[in-house]
Amino acid sequence: MRGKVCLVTGANRGIGREIALGLARAGARVLVHARSAAKVEATVADIRSASGSDLVQGFHADFMEQSQVRRLAEEVQAATDRLDVLVNNAATYNKHRETTSDNHEGTFALNHLAPFILTRALKPLLRESAPSRVVNVSSEAHQRASNIEDWESRQSYGAYQAYARSKLANVMFSYDLAHRL
Repeated sequence: MRGKVCLVTGANRGIGREIALGLARAGARVLVHARSAAKVEATVADIRSASGSDLVQGFHADFMEQSQVRRLAEEVQAATDRLDVLVNNAATYNKHRETTSDNHEGTFALNHLAPFILTRALKPLLRESAPSRVVNVSSEAHQRASNIEDWESRQSYGAYQAYARSKLANVMFSYDLAHRL
């Protein structure tokens, strides 16, 4: 992975942190994302220490706000002239229905709309860096999604179903992206 540039969203814990750490250990330049400046600062320090790599750079954006997702894309494009791997990992599981400032259901906004917007905004950079990859982290929960016409849980809200539908949207987006690119 030496010489490769990789962006990992939701890199401050769990799967995202492990992916970012593995990429850093493999010699990639790793751009890590977290929701807040404090979280991303701690993540950068942690991954640098654990990997022995100084090629770790942090970016923060709250994926519940589409304007922050777009800002993140602009900052990434300003920070690098290539992007070999985009790992869309950031996710949430909200026990109660939340509505974003953009008037979208929170789970769907963060888990699906944010990576969709980010990927679309970074698509020119990904194309210029070909062969590049987009990895959309999903869940087997997508297999149990119901009432899929109600993507944003406007008819009724159940935390698991909101999560399952958002993960089904990730899978469908992945297939569509593979087809288009």
